[in-house]
Amino acid sequence: MLLCFVIFLTLEGSTPVPSGKTTFQWKWKENQVLELNEYHDVFFRVGAKTVEREDKNRVVMKPKKCSSDSCLVNAWFDTYIRYGKTSGPFWKDKEFTSDFTLFQNGRYEVPNEFIMPNLRSFPSFPDTPVSVSDVWKLPAEESFDFNSERIRVKVIPEYTFQGIFPWSDGNYKGNCEKITYTYPIFYTKPEGEKMVPNVPYKIFGFASGTVFFNAARGVPEFKEVKLSYTFIYPNGTVQEANFHIKGIYFLRNQVNTKDKEAIREDILDDLIVGNTGDPNGSRLGDLTKDTNKEKEPNEKNLGRITDTGEKPSPEKDSLLDKLPISVRTSDDGIVFSLDSILFDFNDSKLKPDAETAVAKIAEILKKYPDREIRVSGHTDNIGKKEYNRKLSEDRAKSVLHSLVDNHKMDEKHISFKGYADELPIVPNDSEENRHKNRRVEITLVLD
Repeated sequence: MLLCFVIFLTLEGSTPVPSGKTTFQWKWKENQVLELNEYHDVFFRVGAKTVEREDKNRVVMKPKKCSSDSCLVNAWFDTYIRYGKTSGPFWKDKEFTSDFTLFQNGRYEVPNEFIMPNLRSFPSFPDTPVSVSDVWKLPAEESFDFNSERIRVKVIPEYTFQGIFPWSDGNYKGNCEKITYTYPIFYTKPEGEKMVPNVPYKIFGFASGTVFFNAARGVPEFKEVKLSYTFIYPNGTVQEANFHIKGIYFLRNQVNTKDKEAIREDILDDLIVGNTGDPNGSRLGDLTKDTNKEKEPNEKNLGRITDTGEKPSPEKDSLLDKLPISVRTSDDGIVFSLDSILFDFNDSKLKPDAETAVAKIAEILKKYPDREIRVSGHTDNIGKKEYNRKLSEDRAKSVLHSLVDNHKMDEKHISFKGYADELPIVPNDSEENRHKNRRVEITLVLD
């Protein structure tokens, strides 16, 4: 069962608001992206057996087309898992895409071919302004996807506007409108429908949570949710599931191909000569500002690659050839590819010299503290599939541990996965090409 809880933006309204009241509307700019990072503490119980797990969901949402009352939204969902209430790396689990229609009042429709998001039309706001302590109820839906059946359950959340309050979570904080809510959930398979093994015929539970929604900006900032479910299966098995969810939202401008290439040029500069710019700044940070303004020349930018289309000099190319690192753009962002010479043959332990390469990359990644980092291991097609998968995963974990343990990067933003020979960059038809496919990649996710 997948759980991903998403709050979205809608169109900007202009209705006058009575004094002392607040209008909750979702504001949308077509060049912007809303990114949600969720963390779930999960507890399962079946009889005397229990499982504890921590999930991480990253959701990226972009408008494809908007009308006066709705937007067609394109979304990407990445899910990650680590077992046990402990620190350690997240394993990248699944990827999903979804197109759905989002209406101005917060209601949205998801076509049957998409399973995400599975909490739908939530939260929804009344069409009229509200005062502190006002209460409203609007319909929503939970969608549970099991291996052989989808169960949709209608729910009626009750919302209460509490006023303006501060929130904080780790290094992030804000101060905006606070909305609390509760709702029960109950489902029983209709009489006469066939029972399906491993699909519950009864679900009941309860949800309570808080959403901090910035009414002036028209975007959510933070949420915290507690969910409790009981699933009863045809064979008599009873499963309990409890979720404690925290989610932080980031609103930013879309990163286009030119932006990515400009960031790549800056990164190449840093790899060769070190960071000569602001250690707390980055070209990506500039994308959240007014991109129509011309940048003033200053000492920090002297000698650096600019966004004018300037290409690396031959001297730069020759220096890059000496590094065991290559850098390229991808659909997701910027990819650092580490040559397999950083490991001994059939070994997953980083060589001492490899730490120099990882250290250079770590210093660059620290300029993007809120961005997702994915570490992936890859092999050629020689050898057994399961062995290669384990080797590729162990090598990815070695690089991840170096980033976290040696370079103090936040492990909550980093995940790993081993792909064996599933994603070659060149055909495995020669020793030279197989060598290129034996690699570890670190992706700085920009979209």
